[in-house]
Amino acid sequence: MRSVLWKETRDLHHACEEHDVGSAMATGEPPIQWYTDWVKALFEIHSVIDMHYSDSINRTERLKLDLDELKRPNDLIVAKEYAKKLKTEKQIAGTAYVLTGAHLMGGAVMKKRLIDYPTNHLDWENRKEALKELNKLRSREDVIQEAKDCFATLLEIMDEIKGK
Repeated sequence: MRSVLWKETRDLHHACEEHDVGSAMATGEPPIQWYTDWVKALFEIHSVIDMHYSDSINRTERLKLDLDELKRPNDLIVAKEYAKKLKTEKQIAGTAYVLTGAHLMGGAVMKKRLIDYPTNHLDWENRKEALKELNKLRSREDVIQEAKDCFATLLEIMDEIKGK
């Protein structure tokens, strides 16, 4: 059974998958600059939210490994501004729900497709423990708006990446 949070954010989730940048990622062959910028955006956001959760779902260090392999990410204003606004527990939880779900669920598929790209952030030392953390986030009905805000921001980030 799908959670209320999943149902309430489904449309925005699909919009992210259908965006030109999201769609390119799904093929497993996005332009390298788009991928680089996407990893940089994720790094910006995770550098704020990860300190609030267990190591089982933290991605900052793994994203840094990916960035070290990639060349010259663009400076992304939307991701930086969003990360600065993540102040409340609900904002952080809504964002963690969206990103952890993406990395764990879609990431399992993406890792197989992104053959020539660094994908350290999609590796899990303890996937079972990470899924437990994700399930805690999934059960939260009080962060629907915050999760929607995260998805909407991801769409803005994709627009920014596409426009670079």
